[in-house]
Amino acid sequence: MKRKILNLLKGTLFLLFWTFSLCTFAQNVTITGIVTDTEGESLVGVTLLVQGSNQGTVTDINGRFTLSNVPSNGTLEVTYVGMQRQVVPING
Repeated sequence: MKRKILNLLKGTLFLLFWTFSLCTFAQNVTITGIVTDTEGESLVGVTLLVQGSNQGTVTDINGRFTLSNVPSNGTLEVTYVGMQRQVVPING
């Protein structure tokens, strides 16, 4: 009898941890935005990279960008010729 209860408890704990791990993997987001200068003008060709990965994009003619499947707690590195590099938290 004790063995059955112990096995049931082990199975329940396994399912609980498995469900938790699925929730952890599901925390990727899609981010979109517009990059502008201090005067509000959109910037073309700004490079945005997710730190710690090879995932990135470049802004279009309107300064817009989209990055999919990005970790919600990640960080973006933003670079542009003639400007200082900036590091921005995603906070998704």
